[in-house]
Amino acid sequence: MSTSRGSATSISARRRVATPAAMVAVLSLSIAAAAPAAGTASASTTQHSYTASAFGTSANVGSVVKSGRSAALTLGCTTNGNLHQTNSAAGLSLAPLANTGAISTTVDSYASPIKSASSARTASVSLLNGLVQATAVKSVSSTTRSSSGFALSSSGTTLTGLVVGGRSVSASAAPNTRINLAGFGYLVVNEQIRRTNGLTVNGLHLVVSTKNALGVAVGSNVVVSNAVSALSGPVAGVVGGYSYGTSIDLAGKAVSGPSFTAYLPCLGTSGVVRENTGATVALGTTLRTGTIRDTVQGEVTSTTVTGRTTSTVQAVQLLNDLVRADTIKANASVSRTSGVHRVTSDGSSFVNLRVKGHANVTAKVAPNTQVALPGVGTLYLHRVLKKSNSVHVIMVQLVLTSPVNGLAAGSDIRVGVAKATVT
Repeated sequence: MSTSRGSATSISARRRVATPAAMVAVLSLSIAAAAPAAGTASASTTQHSYTASAFGTSANVGSVVKSGRSAALTLGCTTNGNLHQTNSAAGLSLAPLANTGAISTTVDSYASPIKSASSARTASVSLLNGLVQATAVKSVSSTTRSSSGFALSSSGTTLTGLVVGGRSVSASAAPNTRINLAGFGYLVVNEQIRRTNGLTVNGLHLVVSTKNALGVAVGSNVVVSNAVSALSGPVAGVVGGYSYGTSIDLAGKAVSGPSFTAYLPCLGTSGVVRENTGATVALGTTLRTGTIRDTVQGEVTSTTVTGRTTSTVQAVQLLNDLVRADTIKANASVSRTSGVHRVTSDGSSFVNLRVKGHANVTAKVAPNTQVALPGVGTLYLHRVLKKSNSVHVIMVQLVLTSPVNGLAAGSDIRVGVAKATVT
């Protein structure tokens, strides 16, 4: 069995009059360039959080993923009401379980009316060696804010030329129509999962639940044409961010990926602290730590947005004790109330910080301190990168200019990292 897919993605903004909600930038996890930060006032605006996603096919054989989501798209969680994305893929080849032709997907957000929408179209569908066939399967999902709440729609969902076991099925089959497949399992046609503020549509959902003549493993399932839309709000904005203990990177390639990362959901945590904790990181004499605790906390309401991320790293030893600290804590906090953004790294700290050959460097080191280490590289301490709506704290960052401990020049070592944004 094999899979074969090619894809292309395009992203654009629709040409229409921009509203305040449409001018809010999409959340980004990229490192912000250093800039002065202060409370920034703007007109208070009622916003909504948009979610939309789509994919063409996904397939599991038994408990093993054999084909991930093809032509996948997602808007994530954003307050930007002026987004349009498209994607496409050549198709899926996973006989005898599933074969398809070309796939196309779209996701959109709209400011007026307030709406999120998505679609997925999959051509030339054949499941279980032709037991299930369709010329095309298209799923459409939209969620619109109305005066009475949220309106959900699957209008546009069609099942063209659908034939199951030799019998034709209506192109507009009722939601959640179940068709039993003797000797295999069952097929759900126009599967719809509804929530108060969101809708998931799967054009076809095949489940293999019994041993069969084709030898397809029990538990196998295929989803064809998935479309999801949802709205939340009104909200004062959305948050984002993360924290992690350590990482080592060389020119975009992870030598040691972020350790014990915690992510801040865009609609917060209802004020509850979520954490990810690990016992230690041990990379020879390059980097050693004790316990790492990374946390995220946030709250989103119609009037206020707050977010906070922290990373606390114990017993840090870097490059054979070149840099040491008993405790390193990074703290990134953001908020937005009545249109005013506030960002801060207050609470970030060192306990017993020492840098070999630099007795003047202590736990009270000033933010954005830079230390030249001859034959090694540049050490940044308590690095704070701010924008009006975000703060990124890197308590220790060592960029090598010479090979050290088997790491090439250009390697980037970080300890105690926290990022928070509000939009």
